[in-house]
Amino acid sequence: MILEFSEFIRRNYSYIIIATLLVSVVVGFYTAKPGKVLKAYSTLFVVLMIASMGFTITARSLLLALKDVRGFSLGMALNFVLSPILCYAISRLIPNPEVAAGIILIGVIPCAGMAIVWAGLLKGDVPLAVVINTGTMIAAPFLIPILMLYLAGGYVKINALRMFLNLVYTILIPVLAGIGLRELFERRRDVKKYLPVCPAISSLCAVFLMFIAVNTSMPILLRNLALLPSLLISVIIIFPVMFGFAYLITRSMPYGKAVAITYSSGMKNLPIGLGIAIISFGILTALPIAVGFAFQMLTAVGFYRYFGRMEKVFAVTGGG
Repeated sequence: MILEFSEFIRRNYSYIIIATLLVSVVVGFYTAKPGKVLKAYSTLFVVLMIASMGFTITARSLLLALKDVRGFSLGMALNFVLSPILCYAISRLIPNPEVAAGIILIGVIPCAGMAIVWAGLLKGDVPLAVVINTGTMIAAPFLIPILMLYLAGGYVKINALRMFLNLVYTILIPVLAGIGLRELFERRRDVKKYLPVCPAISSLCAVFLMFIAVNTSMPILLRNLALLPSLLISVIIIFPVMFGFAYLITRSMPYGKAVAITYSSGMKNLPIGLGIAIISFGILTALPIAVGFAFQMLTAVGFYRYFGRMEKVFAVTGGG
């Protein structure tokens, strides 16, 4: 029953995201109390979400990073150099400093685990996608505070040391604990058939975090409707820009690697971004991240169709 429920979450995640956004907006018109009640458990949601992600990672996948130095290095650079710069440039469109910091936060968070799923569906280089995902997750607690300090320090007050410690507690330790538990359990039994449960747990935690961000920010947004146009414009363009730059940079690479790097760079781990925003900043900083869920999914679908056509071309011509 649990595995069936996990499969239901996987198949319908995009619909669940959109439904949650709509519900949180509608409820937010009347009251933000549900979001405020759930906010007390936001740290628990983040830790559970990250630990579940960590359980899907093996120690072997970490060692794979040493084999494709070029692909791994390019994926890391796109995630932690180009994406932050692009998001900083887009944040200049936002008049509100807290919302602008949220746009920058999208650029500095690690890549999404769903990038691995998309790479698999498109017959891309899945091991490379796994390596980039794992590398960005491990590096995130060390790089995010530095990047936010330099790029968003002019918008909001940032305590880099405090943020680093929060990220260690909520990301690094849980992900390492998840990896450790995976290694421990695999010595006793085959855990592969239970792995689909982990993304489902992470997804549900992300849904709760998204509801918290949108529901509690609605009263503030209603009092500041002038923010809405710039917020929507920024969130709408941010993911096509990140996907587009990654694709252009990888056009000369073999098809499989181009798919893996494009998705691992264009898709951001928005649930982690929500957790960071809620714990370290404020609700307005979390707002563009929460709204970004739907637009990231739409962009991923658009590039999925494009790469699907490219795959047929490579199959006919015998390309790499």
